[in-house]
Amino acid sequence: MPMPQPTNHFVAWWQLLRAGNVFTAASNVVAGYLLAGGPWCEWRWLALLVVSSMLLYEAGMVLNDWFDVEQDRHERPERPIPSGRITSRAALRAALFLLSGGIFFACLAGWFVESIKPAGVGLLLALSVVGYDAGLKRLWCGPLVMGCCRTLNVLLGASLALQWPVSLWLVASGLGLYTVGLTLFARSEAQTSQRRHLLAGCVITLTGLGLVALLPATRGTHLPLSLWALLWAGLIAWVTSSCWPAISEPSAQKVQTAVVRLIRLFVVIDAAICLAISGPVTALWVLSLLVPMRLASRWAPMT
Repeated sequence: MPMPQPTNHFVAWWQLLRAGNVFTAASNVVAGYLLAGGPWCEWRWLALLVVSSMLLYEAGMVLNDWFDVEQDRHERPERPIPSGRITSRAALRAALFLLSGGIFFACLAGWFVESIKPAGVGLLLALSVVGYDAGLKRLWCGPLVMGCCRTLNVLLGASLALQWPVSLWLVASGLGLYTVGLTLFARSEAQTSQRRHLLAGCVITLTGLGLVALLPATRGTHLPLSLWALLWAGLIAWVTSSCWPAISEPSAQKVQTAVVRLIRLFVVIDAAICLAISGPVTALWVLSLLVPMRLASRWAPMT
């Protein structure tokens, strides 16, 4: 029997949430948790933080379109809110529900482990998400705020731990810098981009990768240094080959294709971190998030 097709209303919400992207938030939290030395016996509290992160991420997606509805009427009228498939009021209610849920699950995790850290980081992440969507994204500091959101997301996973090692700060900063570059690269993706912005975004993204690649300098890993270097050389080559076609011809289609590839790479980066810290089993679990990500993106564009 053929697989039943989703209803138009379901697809509209799926597209508003950009459901495929949310798995990058989950992989960040797992990586942060392992970097801080979190044991797998506490997986229940980690699961609460994963849910919190995913809800806050989806709140950001909905708020992004809610604040941008007038701009989208001209640039992307096919999106759920400007097309009328989802009302602005319904979108705002959903965003507030997701935001509240994200904060609640972070507080719940903190209550179980008797720590204020999860609630504090979750609240900072929620405020950063709202601030970015509400207007900071249009300012020069927009990419920096988005990078801060990604860094806080990694720290959310680490918030169950008493101490935060140097390796955690290194990776969280590297992923944040990667996000700054990605945000700058994608800033004008709906129209023809400026090459200098694309080139700057690519360079900053590669710099963020370089920071994460320094992980073995701060702690022991499960991988020989030669294999680690080979792995990161491949990731750097992947980013470069993804960005270069858009830099050469900065059309909306090529920029959006590059952005999608860079977003998916978050899961691969986090899997590489888990491979170094916890071994192949955990890395494969994280890498498997690419499967639902690809399936979800069949019904909803990732940008």
